[in-house]
Amino acid sequence: MPRFSLIFVLIIFTSCSLDNKTGIWKDASNIIVENNQAQSLEDSNEKLYEDLFTEKKIFNEEKNSLNASKLKIDSPINVVNWFEQYGIPTNNISNFSYSGDSLLVSSSRRLSKFSSQKDNSNRNIVFYQNNLISYDHRGTIFIYSIDLKKKIFEYNFYKKKFKKFQKEIFLIIYEDVLYAADNLGYIYAINLKNQSIIWAKNYGIPFRSNLKAINKQIFLANQDNVIYSISTITGKKKWQFATSPTFLKSNFKNNFALDIINNNLFFLNTSGELYSISYLNQKINWVINFKKRSASNDTNLFISKPIILKNDSLIITINKSISSYNIRTATRNWIFYVDSTLKPIATLDNIYIITKNDFLICLNNETGAVIWSQNIYKNLNNAKLVKKIGKFNNFKIINKIINLYSKNGYLLSFNFTTGKRNNINRISKNGINSDVFILNNNIFLLNKKNKLFKYN
Repeated sequence: MPRFSLIFVLIIFTSCSLDNKTGIWKDASNIIVENNQAQSLEDSNEKLYEDLFTEKKIFNEEKNSLNASKLKIDSPINVVNWFEQYGIPTNNISNFSYSGDSLLVSSSRRLSKFSSQKDNSNRNIVFYQNNLISYDHRGTIFIYSIDLKKKIFEYNFYKKKFKKFQKEIFLIIYEDVLYAADNLGYIYAINLKNQSIIWAKNYGIPFRSNLKAINKQIFLANQDNVIYSISTITGKKKWQFATSPTFLKSNFKNNFALDIINNNLFFLNTSGELYSISYLNQKINWVINFKKRSASNDTNLFISKPIILKNDSLIITINKSISSYNIRTATRNWIFYVDSTLKPIATLDNIYIITKNDFLICLNNETGAVIWSQNIYKNLNNAKLVKKIGKFNNFKIINKIINLYSKNGYLLSFNFTTGKRNNINRISKNGINSDVFILNNNIFLLNKKNKLFKYN
């Protein structure tokens, strides 16, 4: 009898998933796996195919602007919070407002124990009310107060068997709630006002995409290219669609952009398919397949940069080309053959890109024609300095000035009308190992020691 009582108590104890004192989940392994049976996408008459494997000459030349004075750019905007991976639903901020001099004013202690040898520049970081929110190598979510210069909250969702598993967590903030989805198939919501967990769900298959949020729902995709709409209130699935999976994994992750004006969700998956879906009625507007239609097996890695939306155009950067498509008709506006290394920036009239062969190029938004093209290192007769600068991992336009940031901590600035280089400065001796954030007239970045640097 005592043995039976002990077993009964243990069953009751282990089935409990909440800590009544703190409202924090004790163990992720106890969460029931949600039903993952996905509805297949219906065949669409609007499905188009783009052949990316036609041999084309990659652009590789300099060109000076003939009408530099006529180039226009969006007015600078002051960004207060950074709620998602690329800042805003369109994945594109044309021109940041900043009134400082890029002078270092503070640095934090080491925020996490990620290896300094590993490239963590794409790690998800969000900012909320002057707090940085991210995660460390063990998957611990933390909030770092920029004003108090210390962590004010830490929470590790993972216990027992998941403790040593390498986590990748995708973050978004929506209506004062932090949503975190990971490469274990979990998604959970944390109330940022009282720092308590609201709900947690296990969807069984690793998530692998950025997150978008609107109309009380979170959009994300798993590694099998299944799109989910999840209720922000309950964490339950509202709807899901299965798109074509791929068995070969590159560094590219499924990518979403959101068109709030026309109520459409754009999704580029790792199989090279681009979808336009109405998030109001879940109807597919059109599909474009960027892989060979005749391909009988999945033997080609699909490589892409995040898609960006500007006005009525989607900018797609894939497989040694950049192209523009009409968001309503899926008609291709133009294609330009170039090997881009970073997500492009689309402005009022132009698109700026950085190439693998060290060119900074300005294209016409409507036609894709080259306005100007300049070698980043032109007139820099110093091979040692070029080597020290290293590879670029960030690209921003700030106060109408093009800024390139390298992994080794260098900042190179350029004139947006001509592409002429203005200056070269080293702003971080320990390199840059994160995105560069421009918020409230301050610049933030993490160096290779995972210390937060603030400039104004």
